[in-house]
Amino acid sequence: MSAYDNVVGGKLKLKGKALDVKAAGIKKKKKKEKKDYVQISQVTENEFPIDGGSGSVDDSTKEESRDATKSAGEENAGRWDDHLTPAERRYIEQRERIDMHKMAKTANKSHRDRIEDFNQYLANMSEHYDIPKVGPG
Repeated sequence: MSAYDNVVGGKLKLKGKALDVKAAGIKKKKKKEKKDYVQISQVTENEFPIDGGSGSVDDSTKEESRDATKSAGEENAGRWDDHLTPAERRYIEQRERIDMHKMAKTANKSHRDRIEDFNQYLANMSEHYDIPKVGPG
């Protein structure tokens, strides 16, 4: 009895329905149009009038456009949060708190302080990259 008796020869056969690659072809997904683009275009039209005016916009118009963009942003944020579970909301809030804490911590340090801390960290590390001597003595 040979060791090669159990070997199966020939090409591989796939289970299931055969794929007809040439008939189906590769279809690319169409990109979806962004909804924010409409809001951005409205804001730019309000800020930069096309009619060739003097270019000066009074303060009340600027405040109204800011309020409109802020309310639109709040609506989008509301719609974005709707699909989140309570656990996801808590995770995002916790992540934001941690990020704010880290940013406040790094903002207090100067470049020199960061370099000193890094050098101290390197000095305290065990020198794991040194090759130990192996041999009779």
